[in-house]
Amino acid sequence: MLEFLGRYARTIRSGVVSWALLFVWGAALGGVTACTTGAPAVKEKREILLQTEYHDQKVGAEISQDVAGEMGFVDDPELNGYLSEIGRRLVEHAPDRRFDYTFRIVDQWVPNAFALPGGHIYLSRGLLALTNSEDELANVMGHEITHAAARHSASLQARALTLNPLVIGYQRVAALARHSRDQERDADRGGQFLAAAAGFDPIGMPSLLKSIDNIERLSLGYSRLPSFFATHPTNPDRMARATQRAESLGFEGRSFSVGGRLDYLRRLEGLPVGPNPAEGIFEGSKFLHPDLGFALQFPEGWELLNTPQAVIAVSPQGDAEIALTLGGRGDEPEQVAEKFIAEEVPEMRAEVRRKQSVRLGRLPAYRLEVVAPTSEGRVAGSFTWIAFDGLVYRISSISPVRVAKRYQGRTRRVAQSFRPMTAGERQSVEVVRLRVVRAKEGEVLSELSDRHANVLGVNLLGVLNDLLPEQRLDGGFPVKIGVSELYVPAVAEEDPLGPGKGGERPVPESGEQTEGE
Repeated sequence: MLEFLGRYARTIRSGVVSWALLFVWGAALGGVTACTTGAPAVKEKREILLQTEYHDQKVGAEISQDVAGEMGFVDDPELNGYLSEIGRRLVEHAPDRRFDYTFRIVDQWVPNAFALPGGHIYLSRGLLALTNSEDELANVMGHEITHAAARHSASLQARALTLNPLVIGYQRVAALARHSRDQERDADRGGQFLAAAAGFDPIGMPSLLKSIDNIERLSLGYSRLPSFFATHPTNPDRMARATQRAESLGFEGRSFSVGGRLDYLRRLEGLPVGPNPAEGIFEGSKFLHPDLGFALQFPEGWELLNTPQAVIAVSPQGDAEIALTLGGRGDEPEQVAEKFIAEEVPEMRAEVRRKQSVRLGRLPAYRLEVVAPTSEGRVAGSFTWIAFDGLVYRISSISPVRVAKRYQGRTRRVAQSFRPMTAGERQSVEVVRLRVVRAKEGEVLSELSDRHANVLGVNLLGVLNDLLPEQRLDGGFPVKIGVSELYVPAVAEEDPLGPGKGGERPVPESGEQTEGE
């Protein structure tokens, strides 16, 4: 589960919000699902608002909540402050809009950047890791500022509103970030003009576009979220135009907060490279979430996906799915389940077949079984809510009625496998972080990699540093590498429920079914 799960858990523990994340199954065959958060802003159909700048601000503020919840932000005040300072210098030269521009880093490894209406600008940690100069950073930020200032999203909102109201929030974000070729060309042009006016070299635009194109060819596959590749497609003509424009634009270089490549790369040190353990990780078919302290075993041989809202396992035949989501806060799974039964089951037009309190080892749980109609036929759904450490998790499964019995045992075994992580498991979790090292005179990337225990492939190392693998390096040249380190789980600053809450679990009460003892 993406870091959103950990952040959301810490948020609801502190009582900031009370709504639960609901994973609503919409269709059965081929593993097709639809899901949503329970936030009214997502579930209610939005009116067409992007008529004026005021409406841009209103919609942007609303959708930015989807970004905060579903992608999560990189918690690095110094780096975020640096990003905001670059943005402020660029905005001084942007078209006059009454936007209060904000700049945030989303915790997403795939290289990505997008702008929401009203001046909400986002860059992923993966895109930052790909940059090698302040000029590249300024150009891509100028590109997104241009999208916002030109109100490009206004022409895209009608498309976003055609989405099913139950689609995942980040799909709505993507719909407002996917621009036409003309708009992309306008944003490239505007971004380079803003960069040059603010004293940054406009050559940073084609330089970064080349790196984006190269890393796409490596097929990283670390995220299923909308990427820069989907919303900002690169092509040779686009890069050629950006290069020609950079050569024709005059700019006066100014002294900013970094003095060169080394100083800039030092700003990026410590960023997680690849999957972030704060999002949860897979060890084979076992899922571990070190921040929340639990483990879960999915069926062997199933396709495993780690999405913003859920951890999902899809059967080899594609006719069944099992998913883990966060249900809400508390120690009473029955209360969370009853709310779901009252509010969500009627929406699904589902028939309740069975519901009961159970015990999964020493953890209190509640199970619900339903049958619901879909356009593809009747489907069977099984939901198990489990209370652990002050939070209630939900394990959901769905399959066509005709094959439901085939997966019934596996679904229950997944629920029964939910447990606290062991001390050994906690000590085994590692994270790859970006570090900056200096090259020796004449060495190539493979030699530098061996010397510094780099865990990234040489080809990826080359793309991240805009270098050829066989290129001989100058002595002292700074290079970004990936170093594996022991992961230290994050700790909430304030948690009124207390660390390690739960202690002794209550014993089964009369009438409850106990499983997994």
